[in-house]
Amino acid sequence: MISRYFERVRKKIRDTAIVIDENIDYKEFSSDEGMIRGELLLINGYILEFMEYIEQGTSVKYRFHLMDEDRKMLFRYDNAPHHRVHTFPHHKHLPDKIEDSEKKNFISVLNEIENLILKS
Repeated sequence: MISRYFERVRKKIRDTAIVIDENIDYKEFSSDEGMIRGELLLINGYILEFMEYIEQGTSVKYRFHLMDEDRKMLFRYDNAPHHRVHTFPHHKHLPDKIEDSEKKNFISVLNEIENLILKS
């Protein structure tokens, strides 16, 4: 159910120490289809802009864009079919290259960002 996924996202945001502010729109289209989109302001000035469209418990379309305090891209995950990589269509944009990537969702990306920020 999409409402359970939305609650897991809300819980992850509440439980992390890196989120300062949030602006998120949760849209439930049916019991198993929905979308989250928004922006998180993170510690050290980081910003995460994102959109995730979920059907039957899986992310069918997503974009997670992490920027520094100057709004310069640190990385972006998406599954738009515009780069031919081994993990097509899933890929990761870095400032100077495109990498293969596993399929992502909001919670996995926030976990990665949390590890990145807390280690630095």
